[in-house]
Amino acid sequence: MNGLDTASRSPLSRAIPSRRIPVHDPSHMPVDYSTTPGGTIYSTTPGGTRIIYERKFLMELRNSPLAKTPPVDLPVIPGVTCAENTKVEEQRKAESEPKPIAEEDEHQFQMEI
Repeated sequence: MNGLDTASRSPLSRAIPSRRIPVHDPSHMPVDYSTTPGGTIYSTTPGGTRIIYERKFLMELRNSPLAKTPPVDLPVIPGVTCAENTKVEEQRKAESEPKPIAEEDEHQFQMEI
């Protein structure tokens, strides 16, 4: 066997189909998207088509009010998630204060001990 014989039997490669779709609303972004090492954000459809998101749209999303709100379950880290002069104990007390129980939340039955 020579090298030409092996090369002629190898399958041909094909480019992954891709298309650019301008996104004008954040609801058009899929839940599962990926990034390349260069920072390009893309997603793929079930058919294998790669969707590449425009940098301009993503930069506009960066300024949205939703992007500026902290997540609900964010840990307390002085200097990172809260001001450095805020004491950790004060933050934890505020987070762990018991919430008032509504009158509807009465016991369903009494237990005999």
